[in-house]
Amino acid sequence: MRNCFCIPCLAALFFILTLLNSAQSSAYQTEKEYLSPSIAGMKLEETISGYRAAQIIDHMHDGNVSTKSNFIGRYQGKNASATYYVSLYQDSGQAEKAMEDMARVMEQEGHGFSHLMKRNEKGRIFYMALGQGQAHYFFARDIELVWLAVDVEVAEKAIKEVLLN
Repeated sequence: MRNCFCIPCLAALFFILTLLNSAQSSAYQTEKEYLSPSIAGMKLEETISGYRAAQIIDHMHDGNVSTKSNFIGRYQGKNASATYYVSLYQDSGQAEKAMEDMARVMEQEGHGFSHLMKRNEKGRIFYMALGQGQAHYFFARDIELVWLAVDVEVAEKAIKEVLLN
């Protein structure tokens, strides 16, 4: 009987396993790349990505708005909390358009947010609204569309930290 584990077969198997491991590491690094370990003194307590993050984002919007790559980070501090949502787009133009589309929707009534305003911090355009006991900020940064929901007490510190990183 011939042994099927010849040297070329083992080399090919090793190469495939290395690629799979690299893909898993890459996905983990991507999540780390988009979710900071802390925001305004609050520590990252939970991360959600992939299909589950897309489900949460779609449910919040009562529709299919998630992209192929979505990340959610839940942050907790001694006296404050925040949730950080990131959706990745094909290019910066799409992320910018999604931000402006979101602002147009939020200008309408009936979504639970108020006091929508467009702001500028050191040349970075972002939007802010109030709702559900928190300050909500959203902005486009390169291919990212970011939404930060944060307790009012640390809101200004948090958005400045997030925007300028």
